Amino acid sequence: MSLQQNCPVPYKKKVRLSRHTTFGIGGPAQFWAEPGDVSALSDLVRWCRTRRMRIRVIGAGSNILVADRGVKGFVVKLNAPCFCGIARVNGRVIAGAGAPLARLIAFCAGAGLSGAEFLHGIPGTVGGAVVGNAGSGTLSIGDLVEFVVVMDYNGKISKLEAKDIGFSYRRSGLDNVIVLQACMRLSVCAPSVIRRRIAQYARMRRLTQGSGWRSAGCCFKNPGSESAGRLIDACGLKGSRCGRAVVSRIHANFILNDGRAAASDVRRLMRRITSAVKKKFGIRLEPEIRIWQ
Repeated sequence: MSLQQNCPVPYKKKVRLSRHTTFGIGGPAQFWAEPGDVSALSDLVRWCRTRRMRIRVIGAGSNILVADRGVKGFVVKLNAPCFCGIARVNGRVIAGAGAPLARLIAFCAGAGLSGAEFLHGIPGTVGGAVVGNAGSGTLSIGDLVEFVVVMDYNGKISKLEAKDIGFSYRRSGLDNVIVLQACMRLSVCAPSVIRRRIAQYARMRRLTQGSGWRSAGCCFKNPGSESAGRLIDACGLKGSRCGRAVVSRIHANFILNDGRAAASDVRRLMRRITSAVKKKFGIRLEPEIRIWQ
């Protein structure tokens, strides 16, 4: 029987992932699915496991570089309403993995709950942010998390307390599960104060990161207490280019797509950067973006 007759959820073939990433780069997903609820996701996960077919979950695609040839298996987007809800429970917020961070921040501001303002300007979803422990400076979303509801690749759902997840700088222990929900503990504050803080973060991001061209945010993790952007800048690499990929002249840790960059351009530029920093400072930079191939 064909895949279409057997698959438990509707799907599409050869969906170009460049349309689903902030980089605007990448070839097609072999199969693309948008499960309608948790049960459908569980059915798909178990179906793929019996066929040894890989599943990748994509949120806003804000931290991903997809290979030019695309990826095999299923790419799953959790954008059905049941994956995108946000609710207040006393001083906590429970948010679905598919909820955009911008909507989470707006919800918290309206509810008078402070603590998530530093996430403003990160174009991701709650699920992706939790998996990558996204943040700004010394602040990370893992600092807010109380527990996370996840599904393993047998379709089993469980709740993980923050202390058992292993949050660290731009890392978590969630790479081998699918995040469904996150519960975050926040503090009560006047909405007007929260909105002023959000505006301050917005101004800071405009000044230090610029806007206009497509990117995947910071390309490399900061090594220890050092700044990856400062190291790259000190190597004289601002404005450096491979094909149509270019190092930002505003923030050296941003690689930009001028509209026609290929993943191979970005990878070559990343290798040039890591080689230069290693040679000048003896430090090997580690990618912050996730590379799908």
